Amino acid sequence: MKKKILATVMMFTLLLTTLLSVSVSNTDSVAKNHWGCSDTEDYPISISCDPSWPIIGPEVGETREEVVQGLRGGSEGNRITSIKVKNYSPKIVKIKKVKKNKEYGAQIWIKGLKKGKAHIKITVKLKYAQSGKKTYVWNIKKYPVGYND
Repeated sequence: MKKKILATVMMFTLLLTTLLSVSVSNTDSVAKNHWGCSDTEDYPISISCDPSWPIIGPEVGETREEVVQGLRGGSEGNRITSIKVKNYSPKIVKIKKVKKNKEYGAQIWIKGLKKGKAHIKITVKLKYAQSGKKTYVWNIKKYPVGYND
């Protein structure tokens, strides 16, 4: 009798753990893919002055707009919760304005003060993770100012 009860309890616990593992993995995938699409269809966020691409900065005395883009728009889309711009070269550039557009990206206006390579750090936090990341950081160490001749 004890063997039958023990076998029944073991079978019940095995069934219960299997159901729990399937339901937990299913809820993780639903939470990860907020828009109901796969990871390959997700739009990675990017910036127009990304240091991995050739960048052109402003001339001396000129104000240039840099754009953070790549968010999904619409009512179900992602949102920028915060954007921070840190200027490590205040003698070379001045951050004139930072505008956060919650649905589609952000704009940063940078004014060139004198010729040189500026160091700017831009941090963007998102409501939902995109490509597995909720926080994007661009550490642009050689932002050219006055080199467009």
